[in-house]
Amino acid sequence: VAYHGTSQAGCWGILQKGLQAGGGQAHASGTDVRTGQKIGNGIYCSPGLSVPLNYGDKGASIAGHAVQIVMQCRVRPSAIKRCHDENSNRDAYWVINDPSDIRPYGVLVKPK
Repeated sequence: VAYHGTSQAGCWGILQKGLQAGGGQAHASGTDVRTGQKIGNGIYCSPGLSVPLNYGDKGASIAGHAVQIVMQCRVRPSAIKRCHDENSNRDAYWVINDPSDIRPYGVLVKPK
């Protein structure tokens, strides 16, 4: 399981078209901490909720209530490029290069 923070508008786009790599690719030139492979461009996600909650829409609102939105996803384990080791860093980032290797299956809505 992985989590991907998004905006309210982004949520609808993800539900319609799936996840796609965004413009911010901070770790693209880095290497996977376990395999040494180049990370490259891809979809950023995390095995924990703290990081995606920081990237979710700060102004989302549902029925007049302020909320944060995070997509819950399934990821092909062999497709994970690790920017950090999740065993020692609870705020680890993962990058998935191929959108077919990550599938959103739940929308988590957290009241602010």
